[in-house]
Amino acid sequence: QLARYLAFFGPGGRVLDLGCGRGEFLGLLAEKGVEAFGIDGNGQMAAACRDKGLHCVHGDLLEKLAEVEDGSLGGVFSSQVVEHLTPAYLGRLLGLCFAKLGPGGTIVLETVNPTSVFALVQVFFLDLSHHKPLHPQALSYLAESAGFSETEILTSAPLEAEGLQTLPGADEKTAILNRNIDRLNALLYAPANYAVIGRKR
Repeated sequence: QLARYLAFFGPGGRVLDLGCGRGEFLGLLAEKGVEAFGIDGNGQMAAACRDKGLHCVHGDLLEKLAEVEDGSLGGVFSSQVVEHLTPAYLGRLLGLCFAKLGPGGTIVLETVNPTSVFALVQVFFLDLSHHKPLHPQALSYLAESAGFSETEILTSAPLEAEGLQTLPGADEKTAILNRNIDRLNALLYAPANYAVIGRKR
């Protein structure tokens, strides 16, 4: 699931994983030969990363990010974290990310896709620590407001197996019904995750 984001990060600058958890993405970056480190607010998660030989700092994301030298990062990655933050905190965090990235740096922010009703009900609301869902356009707007350009939205974790099945047949009534089923699938079973990618120019 996370390997698809490796294409956005390469050698030539350190990558920071904000809220790195057990270090899955840090491990993938290490395998690719990309220098990386993480910050996580959970001491057990940070310890788990260090047990794997990964560089992780334990502490508040804003406080620890503020300690990073401006312009020193090649990339910032964060998976399933922004939905835990208040809008004000997230806005400050994105501003700091922009300051810490060097020219050409990339930020990737993955979160639950609230435009998928299935993901909203079965994933987002399952976790009591989630603050509020973030619409893809809202998160993209926040990234652009922090200074990032060329933002794009990528979806992941498709839900084809859960979707409604279309009916066989080529008559007009079946075609109309299948178009309506397609519209329902797009609303109910859109991909469970999305990521906003932004660049510093």
